[in-house]
Amino acid sequence: RDGGPLGLRVGCVGNGGRFSGFVDSFRVAKVWGEVVYWGAIGRWRRARGWKRWGPVLGRLSGMNKSFWVGLGVATAGLVLVRGDEQVFGWVRGAETLPQGHFDVYQFITLRTGKPEGSYHAYDFDTEVEYGFSDTFQASVALVQHHFEFKGVDELDDGSFYRFGGVEASAKYRLKSPFKDGYGLALRTEAGFLRYDDVGGIDQKEFFIAPQVILQKNYLDDTLVLAANAGVELAWGKQPAEQYDHELALQAALGGSYRFTRNWFFGLESRVRSEYPNFDIGQHEHTVLFGGPSLHYGTKRWWATLSYAYQLWGSEVDAVVSDKAFAEEARHELRLKTGLNF
Repeated sequence: RDGGPLGLRVGCVGNGGRFSGFVDSFRVAKVWGEVVYWGAIGRWRRARGWKRWGPVLGRLSGMNKSFWVGLGVATAGLVLVRGDEQVFGWVRGAETLPQGHFDVYQFITLRTGKPEGSYHAYDFDTEVEYGFSDTFQASVALVQHHFEFKGVDELDDGSFYRFGGVEASAKYRLKSPFKDGYGLALRTEAGFLRYDDVGGIDQKEFFIAPQVILQKNYLDDTLVLAANAGVELAWGKQPAEQYDHELALQAALGGSYRFTRNWFFGLESRVRSEYPNFDIGQHEHTVLFGGPSLHYGTKRWWATLSYAYQLWGSEVDAVVSDKAFAEEARHELRLKTGLNF
C-alpha cells in the first residue's frame, strides 16, 4: 500500500513462484519493514488513542529504523510465497528456482477408463531440480509404472510393474512474471523410456521435447494464467507401436486463482496430436483433456491435485465416436508434491 515519505507500494506475490534469488526477497522484506515503520508507527501518531498510547509508541518510534526493517525481514516469510510451486497438474509456469536452491518432486498419475474391461495405469515420476542461476534450472527424473488390466482389447490381463526410464530437463527464463509484467521461458526435456506407458510393452524410445512457456499474472498475482506450446520427437518406439519414430504437437492452457491464503483453484486443458514417421500428413490421433486443479502451498512443501477428462478425441479406426482410446484413457488423476530446499 502507499504509505510513508518514500511513497512505496508493496504487492503480495501470490502466484506460487519463488522470487529470483535472496536479493529480491530481501528487498521486498526491507520494503515491508518500511511499511511497518511508517504505517504502524506513523498512523498511530494520528490515531485518536495517541494521547493514551503516545508515551509507549513514542519510545517505539524513537527506535532505530533498522530495527523495524529487521522486523520486516524476519516477518516477510509470513507474506511471501515460497518455492517454485506448480499450481497446475500439467500446465507449466515460467518461473525458475533461485540459484543454489533445489526441489524434490513426486508425481503420481492414474490413467483409467477404456471402452471395454478394466484399465488402470499408474505413473510414478520422482524428480530432483536444481537452480544453477536465477534464470536457469535443470532436473533429472526416474519414471516408473504399475499396470492392472482385465478384459482390455490388445492387452493381456495382469497386474505388473515396469521401470519406465529416465528423463532430464532444462529451463531458461527470459522474462519474469513478477519483474517484467509477463513470464517467458524455454524448456527442453529429453529421455530414454524402456517400456511404453500404455501397456508396459517393450521399446527403446529416445525423445526430445522443446517447448515455449508463457505466464501472465493479474489481480496482484492472485490470478495466474499460463500457456505452453511445443513438439516432441521420438525414436525407437517399436515393437510397442507399428512404426519406429513419431512426431507429436502439444499445447496446454490453464488459469488458477488464489481464493484464500495458500490455496489455489484452477482449470486447465491440454491437446496432443501424434504423427507417425515424422509425417504431418499421416495423422494417428488427437486428444483434448480438461479439468480442475487444487493447489496448497506452505513455506517448505506444496501439493497439487488435478483431474482431467477426455473431452474430445480423434483417431484412426476409432472404436468410440469423438474419443481416442488406443493410447489414451478417459480419466486422468494426478497428485504432485514438492519439497523446497
